[in-house]
Amino acid sequence: MELSFRLQPYYYDLYKDQIDSAKNIGKKLNEYLSGRSYVTDLKLDEIVLIFINTQGMKCRVRPIYMGTSNHKDPIEFNVMTLFYEIPMPEKEFVQVSDEDRPTYMAKALLKVLESQNAPVKIRKQFDRDRFIADVRDFFVNVKGCKL
Repeated sequence: MELSFRLQPYYYDLYKDQIDSAKNIGKKLNEYLSGRSYVTDLKLDEIVLIFINTQGMKCRVRPIYMGTSNHKDPIEFNVMTLFYEIPMPEKEFVQVSDEDRPTYMAKALLKVLESQNAPVKIRKQFDRDRFIADVRDFFVNVKGCKL
């Protein structure tokens, strides 16, 4: 399973350093969680964490689980993905210092993960508590955040 960390829409040249810093956190989190599986008897290839600028867009109320189909056989799915959208207003995101950015992102991320259940389709199969514990462990033990 792979974890993808996306920041949308923070594509402004003005915030290149902040975006790079956040993507680096995501890369390290992906490395930390690599090789771990959070589902049984179900295919989950990727968990996508999308940080949304809520000053310009709204976040989904719940995470979604969907797959991309194979062009040769439309019934067969190649990649199954679980999407979480994390609200992160632009004004707050750009004002946070590089030292405090991991803590800020961890609080925003954990707030969403703890308050939203996985979609019904995978709820019984997805070990949400272990996933949250591993994410919290990464931010506390690896990044030194105080949550």
